Amino acid sequence: MKLKLIIFTLIIGFFAFSCKKKEDAGPTQTVNQGTTSSSETLKKGTFTGYDHGLSGKCFILKDGTSRILRLTEFNMTPAPDADVFLSKSASYSAGSVVKVSDLTSGYSNSSLNFTIPSNVDYTEYPYVIIWCTQYSVNFGVATLSNP
Repeated sequence: MKLKLIIFTLIIGFFAFSCKKKEDAGPTQTVNQGTTSSSETLKKGTFTGYDHGLSGKCFILKDGTSRILRLTEFNMTPAPDADVFLSKSASYSAGSVVKVSDLTSGYSNSSLNFTIPSNVDYTEYPYVIIWCTQYSVNFGVATLSNP
């Protein structure tokens, strides 16, 4: 009976602390700035959230020669090791994603811009995934479509 109680306590403890904010998280690559009036919307989508209260919209914008992934009305509670990926499928698979940035804090109705690396062909990635690498948890996904 004591062994069952110990195992139960360990399992509950693991889940209670598994999605707490990682204190040693490095700086995020988030750029909180508006886009210019000459920005052209190339793709758009709305997140379906699965964890950490994730919600919001996303856009791929052309701003001059840059391609920007913009998250708007973005909400997510703090999470460890959360990353933004462009993906070839609606679920995370190491060979079919490109990491765009880290997300290491909480967000409430935020607008976030991330530069898509110039060597990435965004048209090959019809999904945006917010993924917790440390715990292999999909926080949410947005399907990109033409505006």
